[in-house]
Order: sequence, then structure tokens, then C-alpha cells
Amino acid sequence: MKLLLRYLRDAAVFVPCYLLLDWVSYIHPLGAFNITPWNPQPALAVVWMLLGGLGHAPAVYGTIVLADAVIRGIPATSGAALLGALMLTGGYAAIAEALRASLRPRPTLHSLRQLTFFVGIVVGGTAVVAAGFVGVLHSTGALEAGTALPGWLRFWVGDAVGVLVTAPLLLAAADPEQRCSLRALVRRGRIRT
Repeated sequence: MKLLLRYLRDAAVFVPCYLLLDWVSYIHPLGAFNITPWNPQPALAVVWMLLGGLGHAPAVYGTIVLADAVIRGIPATSGAALLGALMLTGGYAAIAEALRASLRPRPTLHSLRQLTFFVGIVVGGTAVVAAGFVGVLHSTGALEAGTALPGWLRFWVGDAVGVLVTAPLLLAAADPEQRCSLRALVRRGRIRT
């Protein structure tokens, strides 16, 4: 029962944060789907599954479908939306698992080795996820002809940049030691201003 309550509590924080990040970053879209130049919300999904495990994948899937419905007005019953959300969830889960295996014993970015693995996994993983997502949209007819390659490139860069920038901040916020360092950094910034 305790685990279920913790899961529900975490999901109650994750869902609105994901939706907010998705809404804020939904600028200059290519088509009706989330092909934008910057996507920080995948970082939230990847870090949540990295820290909490793949049991969070169903909530990630539901949140992606909800974001398509609420932010982009795509019906939650749309085949393209459901398949796209499944592709994204599976891809983000794979990235989280690859990071978990590479960033042992703790998922931090304290060494050059950890940072190198992080960048390589994120850049490579988001390229594959983008190809799968754009492939789903293209095969279901949700993308216009001739937009597959630019859509893949834009989605890949948007996800890669979003995860590379946002995930280290989320990992630092999740680590008690790093949180203290972040607070001290913020306090020093306020004193100088």
C-alpha cells in the first residue's frame, strides 16, 4: 500500500510538471504533433524512470497521450497519438535503462566518464526515438509528404537538447548533496545582485 501511495504521489507531481514543460516548449511545431525545436519534458520522463524504475512507464504513456489531447487538441483515441506515445514511452524507458546501467552506482554526473556516457546515450537514444516517432507519424499519415527527414532532425535535436540541458538539473535536484550545492549557488547569486 505504501508503494502505491508513493507512486500516486509521484505521479501527481510528474503529470502537471510534464504538461507544463510540454506547453511551455510547444513553439514552432511541425505538424500537429510535438515536433518542436526544444523539448525539456522528455528529460523529466527519463529521469523519473531512471530514479524510480520502469514501473513509471504506464504513467509516462498516459501523460504523453494526455499532453497530445490537452495541448495539441489531438483526440486521445487517435491511432497516431496512441502509437506515437507508445514509441516515445518505450524509447525514453530504454534511455533511462541505458543510463541506469552506465551511471552506476548512483545516477550522477560527477565524473568525465559519467558525463561521456550520459551525452552518448542521450544523443544516440534520442536519434533512435525520433526516428521511431516520426516513422509512426509518417506511416499513419499524420505527417505531410516530404516532412519525414526534417521532422526527424527537428524532433531529434529538440529532444536531445531538452534532455542534455534539463536532465542534469533534475538529477542534481534529486540528489540531497547536489541540492545543497544548488541552494548555496543560488544564495551566492542573490548576495551579489
